[in-house]
Amino acid sequence: MLRDIIKKEILDNITSPKFVFTFLLCTILILLSVYTGVTNYRAEKKEHTASLALNKKNMESQPNFSSLAGIGVKVSKPPQVLGTVVNGIEEAVGRVAPVNIVADPNLVDSKYSSNPVFAVFGPLDLMFIVKIVLSLFAILFTYDAIVGEKEKGTLKLALSNEVPRDRLILGKAIGGYISLLLPLLIPLVLSLIILLITPDISLGGEDWGRLLLIFLMFFLYLSVFFSLGLFVSARTSRSSTSFLVLLFIWVVFVMVIPKVAVITAGQIRPIPSVHEITAKKDAFLQQIQTESQKGYLDWVQKNRTDAQKDPKAFEEKFRQFLQNYQQEMTSKIDENNSAIERDYQQRKRAQQNLAINMSRISPASALTFGSMTLAKTGVNDFDRFLASVRAYKPIYTKWINSKLAQSINFQTGEQPKISLDDMPQHTIEPEWLSRSLVRTIPDFALLAVMIIVFFVGAYVSFLRYDVR
Repeated sequence: MLRDIIKKEILDNITSPKFVFTFLLCTILILLSVYTGVTNYRAEKKEHTASLALNKKNMESQPNFSSLAGIGVKVSKPPQVLGTVVNGIEEAVGRVAPVNIVADPNLVDSKYSSNPVFAVFGPLDLMFIVKIVLSLFAILFTYDAIVGEKEKGTLKLALSNEVPRDRLILGKAIGGYISLLLPLLIPLVLSLIILLITPDISLGGEDWGRLLLIFLMFFLYLSVFFSLGLFVSARTSRSSTSFLVLLFIWVVFVMVIPKVAVITAGQIRPIPSVHEITAKKDAFLQQIQTESQKGYLDWVQKNRTDAQKDPKAFEEKFRQFLQNYQQEMTSKIDENNSAIERDYQQRKRAQQNLAINMSRISPASALTFGSMTLAKTGVNDFDRFLASVRAYKPIYTKWINSKLAQSINFQTGEQPKISLDDMPQHTIEPEWLSRSLVRTIPDFALLAVMIIVFFVGAYVSFLRYDVR
C-alpha cells in the first residue's frame, strides 16, 4: 500500500505543469551557475599566475634593495576550485596581501573594488540557487500537499477506503520528496560531468569528498523546507493560507534572520572601525620613524672619529649596526601592530561568532556557513590566509634588513644586483577535510533537527487532521 501511495504521488507531481517548469528552470540555472563558476575560476587562475610572474619581475627590476624594501612582495591567494560551486566571499574580499618592512599586511584588490557593479548583483553560484530558488520550489511542492487534497475531496475519499493515516502521510512525504529531487539530480549530474571534462579543473580525492558533503547539505536544506511545507499544510484549512504562511516563514528564515543577527551582534559586541586601527598603526609608525632617524644621527656622531681612522672598519661596524637597528625598529613595529591586531581580531571574532550563532536558527545561515566552510571560500579561510601572511612578514623583514645592510658600500657606492634566490617564500598549510567537517557539525545538526521537528509535527498534525 505504501508503495502505491508513493507511486501515485510521484506520478501526480511529474505530470503536473509545476514539475516541468521546475525541471526546466533548475536545469538552466544550475548549468548556467556551474558554467559561470568554471569560467570565473579559469580567469582567476590565469590572473593568479600572471600576478605571481609580474610581481617577481617587478621585484627583480628594482635598482637596489632599498627600493625593494619599499615596494615589498605581494602575496597572492590562489583561487579555490570549489569556488565554482560555492563562491562564498572570494569576490568580496581582497586577493592580494602586500608585505613590506613598514605597513601591516591586509587584503586588497577585491573583484568588487575593481568593478563595483559586481557588488550590486552578487555571484550566481549553486548555493545561491539552492538557497533561494529551490527552497521556494520545495514550498511550491508541499503547500497544498495535505490541505489541497482536502479541498479537492480526494483526501476524504482515500481515508474512507481504510487507508491508514500514517502510511498516507509517509507515502506523500516520500513521493513528494523524490519528485522534488528529480529536477535537481539530473542537472547536478550534468554539472559534475562539466567539472570532469573541463581541462583546467582538477579535483582531488579530498575535493570530491567536500563536494559530496556540500551536496548532502543542499539536500538537507531542501528537506527542511519540504518538511516545513508538510507541517504547515497539515495545520491549515485552506491552500491560500498555507502558501502565505510558508512564504512569510521563508522570508523570515532566508532574508530577515541573517541580517538581523549581524546588526544585533554589532550592537551587542561593537568593535572599532578599520580606520581607527589603521590610525593607531600609522601613529606608532611615525613615532618609530622619528626615533630611528634620531638613532642614526646619534650613532654617526658617536662614531665619527672611527670613520676617519679606519674607513673599512667603520663601514663594517655601520653595516652591522644598521642591520641590528633596522631589525629592532621593524620588530617594534611588528610587535605593536600584532598587539593591536590581536585585540582587534579577538573582538571581531567574538562579534562574528555571536552573529553566526544567532543566525543559525535560520537554515539559510546554516547552509551558507556550512557550504562555504566545506568549499574553503568562507571567512575562516581568508582569516587563515591573512594570519599566515602576517606570520610571514617578520621572516621577510629579517631577510630584507640583512640585504640592506650587506648592500652598503661607502667606497664605490655601487649597489649589488637584486637576487631573489634566497628570499623566503610564503607558505600556508591547507585545512584538512576532517577539520572543516568538525566546524560544520553544528550546521548539519541544526538542519537535521529542523527536519525531524517539522516532519514529526506534520505527522502528528495529520493523524489529528479534520478531513471534512
